[in-house]
Amino acid sequence: MKNLLLFLIITITIHLHAQDKQKMILDSIQHNSSNNAAMIPELVDKIGTYTIIIDKNTAYLEKRIKLNEIITTIPGVEKLVKRIKGSLDSGKRSWNLRGLNSTSILLKGTASDLKEYKNTLTTYSTTLTKNSAELKKILKDPLMQASLQDSILNMQLQDIQEESIVLDSNQKKVLTSVNILRNRVTIALLQANDIISDLAEKSLAEKRNMWGPEEAPLLTSKASSYKKSFATVIEEAFKRLNKSLKRYYKNNFDVLALTLLLFIFMLVWSFINMRNLKNLPVAPLELHNIFLYRRSIILVNLFGFFTYAPFFFPSPTMSFLHTFELFRLLSLIFLVTPFIAKSCKPIFFILCTLWFLYAVDDLLLQSAYGERWWLLIMAVVLIVVCLPLIFRKENFFIGLEESPMIKYVVLFTLFLASLSVLFNLLGRVTLAKICGVTAIQTLQLALALKVFCTIVTEAIYIQSEAYQQSRFSAYINFKELQHKLKHVLLIIALVVWAVYLARDLALYEFFKSMLNDFLSKGRRIGSLAFNFKNVGVFFLIIWVSTLLSGFINFFFGQTVEKTTGKRSSLGSMLLLIRLSIWTVGFFVAVAASGIPLDKLSIMIGALSVGIGFGLQTIVNNLVSGIIIAFERPIQVGDQIEVGNKSGVVKEIGVRSSTIKSSSGADIIIPNGDLLSQHLINWTLQDRNRRVEFAIGLSFDSDIVQVRKIIKETISKNDRILQTPSPEIVLNEFTEKNVEIKVLFWVPDLSTATSVRSHMMLEIYEALKAAGIQPGYSDAN
Repeated sequence: MKNLLLFLIITITIHLHAQDKQKMILDSIQHNSSNNAAMIPELVDKIGTYTIIIDKNTAYLEKRIKLNEIITTIPGVEKLVKRIKGSLDSGKRSWNLRGLNSTSILLKGTASDLKEYKNTLTTYSTTLTKNSAELKKILKDPLMQASLQDSILNMQLQDIQEESIVLDSNQKKVLTSVNILRNRVTIALLQANDIISDLAEKSLAEKRNMWGPEEAPLLTSKASSYKKSFATVIEEAFKRLNKSLKRYYKNNFDVLALTLLLFIFMLVWSFINMRNLKNLPVAPLELHNIFLYRRSIILVNLFGFFTYAPFFFPSPTMSFLHTFELFRLLSLIFLVTPFIAKSCKPIFFILCTLWFLYAVDDLLLQSAYGERWWLLIMAVVLIVVCLPLIFRKENFFIGLEESPMIKYVVLFTLFLASLSVLFNLLGRVTLAKICGVTAIQTLQLALALKVFCTIVTEAIYIQSEAYQQSRFSAYINFKELQHKLKHVLLIIALVVWAVYLARDLALYEFFKSMLNDFLSKGRRIGSLAFNFKNVGVFFLIIWVSTLLSGFINFFFGQTVEKTTGKRSSLGSMLLLIRLSIWTVGFFVAVAASGIPLDKLSIMIGALSVGIGFGLQTIVNNLVSGIIIAFERPIQVGDQIEVGNKSGVVKEIGVRSSTIKSSSGADIIIPNGDLLSQHLINWTLQDRNRRVEFAIGLSFDSDIVQVRKIIKETISKNDRILQTPSPEIVLNEFTEKNVEIKVLFWVPDLSTATSVRSHMMLEIYEALKAAGIQPGYSDAN
């Protein structure tokens, strides 16, 4: 009690002292008029500064960043969290894996929004607190209470004080509201996270329990043992479906807008390409190789949109996926029906109907007596439909390429459908439902992916044929790209199919968690600590760098020398670009994988030892490749000779270069040999080549006339350069005749042999016509 009285006395004393000090300052300002003139500049500066602070705080207060959105949203979120928590706590509602998963995804999206709201409110509250402190500083400034002879300054001081008081009051009210709203958001976020944790535990329990008998065997079960009828369960499922879709689309509206823009772009691109293709003279012949795009451009793009769009959405709910899959199935029906064999069309439509019925059943969150019989009938029908698909001899499609994987998928579907029948009879309803839904889903997805791969290959074909004359198309071998892309698309389709299979079997999270634990687990080799995730990241980035380098070489590395035979600096530029990609990729891989620099120096030291013992030649070739890229003694398309090897440079690589000999062989020459040996480049400056041959004449021939005839014959040939001018020289006297040598230049060395042959024949005919018989030449 004494301490409290002492604290009060000290506080009152300090407060009175501060008031006396402030009063003394004011008296000094008011009574010392000589100092007023000196005070005015400081007051003017403070008035300007405080006015800016007040305007800034007023503008920030009026923004109310996202407050209206949060105020509108939070009651619905609180209601949702309360309803789900009540359902979990009461135990009245029976949950299955699909319901638990969908609810968990929905709550995770809600929790993400709540976290963003909390951060926004925290930032807003912090800024308001800071602004309030600035206003208090203004209100406590003794200079703002001074009385001056200048009435305008006095009025401005009074305005600043009044605006500060009003703004401070408003900020306190808003700050109180923001703090209350932040508390509500925080509570809702904590509750949502608790429910997500409870749902995860309940989901694990359901996965453990589904291997045991959940209900009575189908043949002994009774309708009275189920709480709700089949019709009631379906009605409730569709009501929840509507709410779930609205909330999911609302949370991911930006992603939906992005995918729609992509769809519009692809649609416009398809129309432009098809229009350009139809305007070509050979359009009927080219269109003969196109099936799906010729059927309908709109249907092709709709089907493609409903196939690739779900991959853009984070953690999609099963109701969302089934909605997109339904539209994908409808577009698939209209798109491929004309290409399905007549005997297979009934099977195709039965499979589509079964998919729709299974999708509806997958949305049911509670089991019903009628549902179990429904599952049994659908599984039996699926088995009956799959059997003829396995043993059929004719192709399923007409015109479209048949996929070899479809038959294996049908066998897998038949296996899962049989398991669904067995589990349903034994009372394991969850397993029966999972196997049945997965069976039809995998079959429908395999068919959709096959059609999607066909669409991609057709799109590449259309692009290549519609823009044959474009500069970019001249650099790309679309035929080869299309062939290689089939294997890449098959691998991607298999990966997508496997991911969907794991998700349908409710094993996706299990495999994901197991893989993450395996990759993230710390391991040691001696003093070296690592984990497979960092190692995988390192090699993945290196692989991507190599793949990107290979793509660049594929697109632009085999072009100019094939089409024109002329030299091109593109090869050296490609080499530098590829080296840059590998270098940047290596350092990015080191940084991303978290390899310490001291460990990197050890690796480089070990590499240096390896170079000293056995890698000198390889490093020599690598360094030589870099020197060739910068100095450019050779370029792609050059005619060169190295040692006893000659040919046209086809490719300049990092370690070695490739030349194509005149006989058609590809000769691989290490880059070190190109710099260490004598290199003859016939096309370093230009492609001109001197051609020469000798003609033997008898001693009684008129040499002047012969030279005149030869010169006239040469001048008539357009394939011979007149500058430098051709030369006809008397070369040698032999025992039997006089030898004349003919020398001239051709503009392209690739034509030197043919020009020489034609020229010799023309000169021979001209000399014979003049009555001059060429004799024997010792040189030839």
